[in-house]
Amino acid sequence: MTTVVGALSLAACSTGTAEQAEPLPPPPSTQATTTTVVAPDLSQTVLPSVRGATTTTTVALGPGPATVSGTVSGPGGPVPGATVRIERFVGDEVASAEVLSTDGTWSLPSVAGGRYRVRAWRAPDLAQVEPTLVFVDARRAAPVELTVSTFSGPFPSPALAPNPPVVGAPANLVVLVAQRSVDSTGVVRAVPMPGTQVTLAGSGGWQVRSINPTVTDATGNGRWELTCRAGGAQSLSITINGVETFPLTLPPCVEPVPVLEPTIPGVPTSSPGTTPTTRPTTTTTATAGRR
Repeated sequence: MTTVVGALSLAACSTGTAEQAEPLPPPPSTQATTTTVVAPDLSQTVLPSVRGATTTTTVALGPGPATVSGTVSGPGGPVPGATVRIERFVGDEVASAEVLSTDGTWSLPSVAGGRYRVRAWRAPDLAQVEPTLVFVDARRAAPVELTVSTFSGPFPSPALAPNPPVVGAPANLVVLVAQRSVDSTGVVRAVPMPGTQVTLAGSGGWQVRSINPTVTDATGNGRWELTCRAGGAQSLSITINGVETFPLTLPPCVEPVPVLEPTIPGVPTSSPGTTPTTRPTTTTTATAGRR
């Protein structure tokens, strides 16, 4: 009986309807969620004002209670018709003005006090290379004395190698011959003079070993080979086109440094009955500038 009941139970289980399982939920997405943010339009936004004052760094000469005045002198005395440039500067800012001298005097009234830079010139021959620095007192200003020098006509600029020259050794001298003048702004200009005859002359211990006189090349340079025969300063001058003579400022000649033979401690430099030998001196002859 028990077997029949078990069989019936098994049959009932195999023929009955089975319950269906619920489906699984979908997997979570791995893509980041995109969020769109619209930026606000600030083009019409008005910023509030800030308290303050507008400043400027522009420097002015005046108006002020002071007067800048002075004189212009040259090699021949007072210089009428000279241009005087007056600059007042504060930090990197500069204000300037120009006045003309009448009988050698000049004046600029109604300016403020402070630091000033002043220079004078007269084209085409007179100029002040270094400006004069003064402090102008707003109550009382001292006169400013300006001195100009002559910058006109030909002028030589020498260069010597070796520097200083050695007694008995060759040396090369190059002299630039240029025409100087002063432009309308007070700047000294120098224009080289090619094809100009130049002659060396002197009463010192120089010996010229190349062609003399010679002619300047395309760059305005005249070249010579020299030998200094005595130590110290030796005078030398140059004549341009056989008319104007200028002294040349050259370094003094120096004696050659003696060459000493190396010695070994404990070993005599010469043996008895032998004559010590002397190392011969080698002289190098420079040929640069030979025509």
